[in-house]
Amino acid sequence: MVDVPQDDPPPRPKTSDLPPWKVGKPKPGDPGEVPWFRGKIGDINRNGPTFGPRKDEYLPFLLVRAASADRGNRPFSGVFWESPDIFVAPNLDADSAPLMPPTTGGIAKANIANTLYAHVWNLGKAPAYRVRVEFYWFNPSLGITRADANLIGAAWVDLGNRFTIDSAWHEVHASYGRWLTRGSHAIVRCPETWIPRIENNGHECLVVRAFEPILDSVPVNQFSASADRHVAQRNISVVEAASPASIDLALNLGYADAPSEAEVEVEVEGPANMEWLQLYAGKRITDYRTPAAQVVAGLLPPTVVNARSITLEHVASECRPHLLKRRERFHRGCDPLRINFHATADLQKHEAHVLRIRQRVGSDVIGGYSVVLLK
Repeated sequence: MVDVPQDDPPPRPKTSDLPPWKVGKPKPGDPGEVPWFRGKIGDINRNGPTFGPRKDEYLPFLLVRAASADRGNRPFSGVFWESPDIFVAPNLDADSAPLMPPTTGGIAKANIANTLYAHVWNLGKAPAYRVRVEFYWFNPSLGITRADANLIGAAWVDLGNRFTIDSAWHEVHASYGRWLTRGSHAIVRCPETWIPRIENNGHECLVVRAFEPILDSVPVNQFSASADRHVAQRNISVVEAASPASIDLALNLGYADAPSEAEVEVEVEGPANMEWLQLYAGKRITDYRTPAAQVVAGLLPPTVVNARSITLEHVASECRPHLLKRRERFHRGCDPLRINFHATADLQKHEAHVLRIRQRVGSDVIGGYSVVLLK
């Protein structure tokens, strides 16, 4: 038995939209400056402290980005499943992999060794020590939750505050890990090798969580990159054209909080609208252009998870468009569901289709997955 000092948890600290030390503060040298300061101290003694926005307090502000311009504001309203901070190095064992990822656009390969990396940030005024960085894989999904999480490995890293900016990467060797740092941000290598399952063909979703257990923690069940800055997702499949580029993908829909109406849709976009392709190509301006030929892409009706997955690879190409829908609306009950996606396209050199699949419940996007067909 563990004795706790009280039955109820301690009250949450008071917060304000403005830093309390700035509210009503007289100008330096003003006769009212000292009385104002004494009044603030008295208020803290009587009522306890009031904290301003976290970024203005002496606290760490940890982040794994959802996009390059991400500064940690949540909920994140854009495409949150194409993180630029998660890297894969195929054909590399974690024990022999370098600290710097050899590529930023590597694609996972099934049934062989892959090494994962994460780029983690501290945008707070205080440094962060012993930050835990966790690496997970999930079956292809439009609804990532803890129930389906598969932990690959975890690493530890120290981060300076947001004012600590080094001019170049340098190695840190500590008793609890090794990493590359530039002060307020660092690249961390997962210490465990990941071997993707052959049945997923390397299309798994990857999730990274970065948190400091005391000063900047994350809830145990939190795996939503749109809701929490500590979490990042990389749900991307790249299909390089053979003749033609084609993919059949079974996507889990996760677990519903309550029975509800849901919608899954497919959106076709040009390569210029996908920032992550810059990492894949290794340069800011890519050579990919929107194909002249239309892509055949869409969804089959949802089924329960354990039902046999239906593929269209052996269906005549002229019949496929009649079997697919760009949008499926349905009622979600308690059973976990799966939806099958298919896409095929004839491509010329340097052409690419970007297909984004979203699941909505009400007006909220609760999950997404991106498929890139390119040549």
